[in-house]
This record gives sequence, C-alpha cells and structure tokens, in this order.
Amino acid sequence: MQDLSPDIDNARGIRKWLLDYYSRNTAKRTLVQFNACGNWAVFEDLLPWNPFTGLQRYLSQRKDAEDTFVAFTAEERGIIIQTFTKERPKYWPWVAFLMYSGCRPEEAAALKWSHVAVNFSQLAIAEACPQDTKILQSTKNYRTTRFPCNAQMQALLGWLWEHSAQDRNHYLFKSVQGGNRPFNYISFQTHIWRPVVKRLVEEGRVAFYGSQYNCRHTFISELVPKMELKDVSYLCRVSVGTLMRVYCDRSRVIEVPEI
Repeated sequence: MQDLSPDIDNARGIRKWLLDYYSRNTAKRTLVQFNACGNWAVFEDLLPWNPFTGLQRYLSQRKDAEDTFVAFTAEERGIIIQTFTKERPKYWPWVAFLMYSGCRPEEAAALKWSHVAVNFSQLAIAEACPQDTKILQSTKNYRTTRFPCNAQMQALLGWLWEHSAQDRNHYLFKSVQGGNRPFNYISFQTHIWRPVVKRLVEEGRVAFYGSQYNCRHTFISELVPKMELKDVSYLCRVSVGTLMRVYCDRSRVIEVPEI
C-alpha cells in the first residue's frame, strides 16, 4: 500500500488513500471518526485546528436506483428461505436471520453469542463488521438496539446454538472457511445469493431480483403496517423520516381499480 506522509495536515491525502483502498461508505465513516478526534484534539489544545473538518461531506453515497428498495413479499420470503434450506443448507440460517431481524449484513456479521441472552429472549445489535476492513465499529447510524426475539427468532437462535461450538466468544455466523472469523457476506452475495435468487426469478417464483440487503426492506415493510413507526425505527436503527421516505411510500401489493 502507498505510504502517507505522517504530517496530520495531509488530511486530503488520507481521504484519497481511504477511497483508494476502501468503499465510499467506509471512507466516510472513518473520516467522521477522524473529525471527532480532531475536534477533541483542538478542545484539548493538542492541535491548533482540525484538518478533517467537513471532509466527509463530499462522500455522500450515490442515489439508489428505483428498484433498490423493493421488498420481497411474505410468500417470496418463504420461498427463498425454503430454497436455501433444501439446496444450500449451510446458508439458510444466515438468510432466515436477515429476513427475521432486518439487520444490515455488516451488523449480522458482527454478532457474537455474547450479544445474545442465554435464553434467546433478546439480542444486542450494537456493532458492525464491514467486510472490506473486518474491523468492528459502530452501526451505520451509531444506534444500538436490544432486539426482543419472538418465537420464530428464538427457534432460529436455538438451532444455531445447538449446531455451533457453543462458545459465547464465537460469532453467530462464522466464515465457511473455518475458524472464529465473521461470515463473508460479500462473497455470499456474489457466489451464492445472486445465482439462487436470480434462478427463482427466472422460474417465476420470485417477481423481482433483490440483493440480500432487500431482506432488511422486507422485514421493515412487514412491520410498518403492524407497529408504531417509532418502534420500527428503534428495532431497525433508522430514523422515522427515513422509514417514511424509503419504506412507506411504495408497496409491492397495490390493487389498481378498473376505470
């Protein structure tokens, strides 16, 4: 990797290095942390000024395509889970967990058994493990959730615990290559999820292709009509405004009257 000048005034060079080696989202989140450190250093008179001020503002994510947030229907969700259970049994718990929790993949990858109550009644979602850095960090919006587990989730967690090393320091979802390493959800997306779900679309069993991230949208779309928005916001670590703008303004199930 290219060496950077140790001079802290080279903030723009640090930003360029982050963009060269990591995703825009990871670069932005890292710069947010550097900016916070810089503010603290200025307050403590360790720096005369903060060279990272404002650098993250120019790394906004590109606008999502129109179909990015299409949710699977409840029936399609069942078909997808059932297909993985039969054809890719090693991966069905990961798919089911995303569908039943609404976790972002990097949040699910960070979960250890120490985050789960011993009776499987709840789990703490407080960290993320981006695949590009493999470094534990806060969730995307720096929010934490004590997720109450219903019977469906408790059954899944019980199955996972029974078929795991039963070590509280181990990840719930470990690398298929072995060892106590977090699950590689990027490789799963490319080599496992995509061909399976695209085939289901070709067979007409699923209407539209969506990535594993659409499991989150599916979960939220199912909750919104049944729960208070503030509670959905808490469970999914997303603002009510984002829920209204992204998840409540469209539906897969719309009946158009004859005219």
